[in-house]
Parts: sequence; C-alpha cells; structure tokens
Amino acid sequence: MKLLIVTSNYPRWERDTTTPFVHNFARELVQQGIQVRVIAPHFVGAKTKEVVDGVEIRRFRYWLPLSGQTVCYQGGALGNLSKNPINKLKLPILVLSELVITLKEIIFWKPDVVNSHWLLPQGFVAALACKLTRSKHVATVHGGDVFALNSPLFRKLKKFAINNSTLVTVNSSVTEKVTKELAPGTQTPFLKLPTGILPLPVLDKTKVTNLRTHLQKNSNEKLILFVGRLSEEKGVREAIQATAKLIDAGLRLRLIVIGEGHEKEDFKKVVSDLGINEYVDFLGWIENKDVYYYFSACDVFVGPSKTAANGQVEAQGLTFIEAMLAGCPVIGSNSGGIIDAVIPEQTGWLVEPNNVDSLANTIGKVLFSNTEDVANVVKTAKEFAYSTYLIQNTVSRFIDVIKSQGCSIDVR
Repeated sequence: MKLLIVTSNYPRWERDTTTPFVHNFARELVQQGIQVRVIAPHFVGAKTKEVVDGVEIRRFRYWLPLSGQTVCYQGGALGNLSKNPINKLKLPILVLSELVITLKEIIFWKPDVVNSHWLLPQGFVAALACKLTRSKHVATVHGGDVFALNSPLFRKLKKFAINNSTLVTVNSSVTEKVTKELAPGTQTPFLKLPTGILPLPVLDKTKVTNLRTHLQKNSNEKLILFVGRLSEEKGVREAIQATAKLIDAGLRLRLIVIGEGHEKEDFKKVVSDLGINEYVDFLGWIENKDVYYYFSACDVFVGPSKTAANGQVEAQGLTFIEAMLAGCPVIGSNSGGIIDAVIPEQTGWLVEPNNVDSLANTIGKVLFSNTEDVANVVKTAKEFAYSTYLIQNTVSRFIDVIKSQGCSIDVR
C-alpha cells in the first residue's frame, strides 16, 4: 500500500529541466493504487514539502547556505562531482542526511517497500536503512550508477546494496550484466524492466507542420534531430561532424540540437571550427510534453552515444523510444542498452560508436534511400515501442513482481 522512493534526481518545480522519468514512475504508481512518497535532495528555490500529481515529495536539506547544495541537479551528480571538486567534500554530508531522513520515514511513515533509484548513494543508503529496520528494499538501477564510480570502496558499497535488496530492477541487458558482475553469486533476484515512457500525446498536425517550417531555413532541407544531455559520451560531437561531412558533400541538411549540459559551449566551438554555424541550431531545453512535436517535425533522430572516459555508457536511451512513438526514424550506436531498443533494419539503424563516417553514411541512407523501406521500419518501431515501453505496462509489471517477492504491496 505504501512505497517510499529514494532518489537524487527529481523535478524541483514545474517546468524544471530535470528529467522527469522518476516522477512519471511515481505518478503512474499512484494512478495504479499505490500510496507514494518521494525523498530527494533539496535545491535552493524548491519546496521542502509538496504533493504533485498525487505524489508526496519530501526534499531534505544537506548544506548551508542553501545555495551551496550543488551536488545534484544541473546536469547530474556525476558531472557536478567531476566539474567541481568541492562537491566531493559535500557528498558525505548529503549521504548522511539522506540516511537520516530515510530512517525517519521508515520509522514514522512505515512504508511497505523502500525503492531506491541508482545504487549510489541511494541504493546503499536505502539498503542500510532497511537492514537496520528489517524493511523491504527494492533497488532500481538506471545504468550510470554501475558504469561509473568504480573505485574499490564504491564497488563494495554497490555490492552491499545489491545483496541487501529483496529485488533489483535493471533497465537493459547491459545494465543487468554489469550489475551482476558487481555481486557475483548474489541470491537477490533480478528483473529487467525498461524505464517506462508516457504515451504519445495527441499531436496537432498543423502545429507539427508550422514547427517544421519554422525549423527549416530552406524548404528543401532535411532535419536531423539530437535530443539529450550535451556531454561527450552522448555523441554530440559525432552528430555535428557527420552533419558537416554530409553538407560538404552537397546535401541540404540542418542539425537541431535539443538539451543542456556542461559541455554545450565546447560543442558550439566544434560547430564554429567546422564552419557550419548556419546549419546547426542549439535550442536548449524543451519541455518533455513538447519534444514529441520536434520528433514528428524532423526527418531522423540520431543518438550516437559512446563509452565515456569514466566507463559510463548509454544504459537505455529513452529518447529512442519517444522518437519511435512519434514516427521518427532512429539511428543509434552499437553501444550499451541502445541495442535492446534499436534492432537493425527492424526498429532503426545502428552505427559503430565514435565513427563519423559510419554515422554520416547511415544518415544519408535513411534520408535519401528507399522511402518505403524506411516507412516499414518506422511502423515496426512504433508497434514495438507501444508494446514494450509504455509506462502503464512497466509499472503494472513492477507491482506484480514485487508482490510476488513477498513485499506485501496491495492495490487499494
């Protein structure tokens, strides 16, 4: 009946740029009859207590002044820790504060299950709190938490979180493989459960047409779309370089870049150095409900992710699924969990990571080859996305499985 979610990534206010997938998960749980409370770090300007879409939210403070709470949000904790060494000094305080508030909620609110998102620090914190209180713990692994932070200490903390869980859910086959390697021989059951996405909203066709006209500077241009965090491992550089290569070959193209990140200015410089400023538009963050219009208005979505310097890879890639639902052809890289969604010549096209020629050739193939073949792939991809990734289906399965594991969650 009661489920406590512990996370470090949660929208701070309405129209926040923080990715909303944990909130979407919590909201769907509420809609399916579960009482949900969320624990998340506070950020200056955010409320410490509120109810949004039926989800109770508790944001804990961990630093004074409040403006110094800079470990989470604004590009993600991993990026914040690497960009600002001072944040590493704040991390233990955040972890201790999270442990205290989690214990408090377990003792006084008495949830049936504690569900942590990311193994560090939430998985470790929730596992320890549940071990001390003999409560049920379900760890949800999103990928970044197992591909990065791999010092001997962090690996031990992750192993502790895995072994002290009633259930571990993972969002892709590659995430499952790496997570199991952290705790060889673990007796904890695993569930491969993709992060669910919202259904495709009803799109105003006139608005899609007007948006396409607005994005194009020339009516003959084909539109290439990138959506995601602007960081090196997402393949933004390769998307820019492939676009330049095709433009140099005489093709009329425009690259639309949606997203924010620590390395945005670096990528703008790449565009400038290649001399294609007039063919690349950085649009910043677009609200999730509006992104589908961009998928529908563009000719191809590219997500050429690669392994980051710290070993992190794309664990799942929700944007590929969103593009599929909107009927936009997708090109991904043969990396991480992308291969679970992008099946070559069936639901999309795969290229080799960090390979500009491969990406450019595939973009050219999709945009200028047999339109009937592309249409068939788009149709199959949309059907696949609906059946496998819609959030009502993934949450329903989550509830069924944790009930089968003896977690005593009953729908009202």
